[in-house]
Amino acid sequence: CTVLCDGLACFTAVTAAGCLHQRTVIAGRKPRDLPEFQWVNTVLGNLKTSLAGSYHAFNFRK
Repeated sequence: CTVLCDGLACFTAVTAAGCLHQRTVIAGRKPRDLPEFQWVNTVLGNLKTSLAGSYHAFNFRK
């Protein structure tokens, strides 16, 4: 398996588990500009839209 991350030290356990750990240091760049992290932004955007749609489907009265 291969794990892509932004270089946090907590991912050292990935290499101990026998997986390949590929670090991409963001530095001054925006993560959305990197193709490695584009799917994360897509998933989070879809999740946000889904939750907003579900919330509006219910008629909450105060």
